[in-house]
Amino acid sequence: MSNRVIRQHSILYRAARFTVVHGLSLLFRWKVEAASYVPASGPCIIASNHIHNLDPFVIGASVPRFVQFLAKDELFHIPVITPLIRYLGAIPIRRGGNDRAGLRRAVEVPKNGGCLVIFPEGHRSKTGRLGPGKPGVALIARLAECPIVPCAVIGPYGFRKRLTVRFGPPLVASPDDTNDVLLDKLMTQIRNLYERGVHQSAPG
Repeated sequence: MSNRVIRQHSILYRAARFTVVHGLSLLFRWKVEAASYVPASGPCIIASNHIHNLDPFVIGASVPRFVQFLAKDELFHIPVITPLIRYLGAIPIRRGGNDRAGLRRAVEVPKNGGCLVIFPEGHRSKTGRLGPGKPGVALIARLAECPIVPCAVIGPYGFRKRLTVRFGPPLVASPDDTNDVLLDKLMTQIRNLYERGVHQSAPG
């Protein structure tokens, strides 16, 4: 996405972010931890667990820069939603298939200096527990030659419930890392962030 397009999007994006930030503050006891791990500019990927449909909005509101998301292709066939998520820079990806066009568009975001948010599990967790990751995030990071910032959204979502978004140190692939090795390192970091947050949130 060119700088011209990002500037064009930024008016709506800033307005949407302002609305979401204030909405989250009213609905939840929302807290962001270690957002400084996300580079203020330049290429990066944020990789997070996925527990709720609101996760993209919560993560986007938690970092002070323009972010784009990989979104399931089904969302781009809903008349009311499609124009908005396209305008905000969402990128369609087909789940369960070899979507080379979607992969290419995803790689272009960090390649052009942007920040891409990915949910490595590929779907929402029904139990809240972190499931296995899919190799796409590692492949995109290696092709784009960019760091991955692990992230954990720690709920539950509920009125005035504590909702925490926690980031961890960026992960950079070494020359010897395969996609599987890089993915395993990433999922371990996300799991540690999530479990530490759950433990700290537990009563007693």
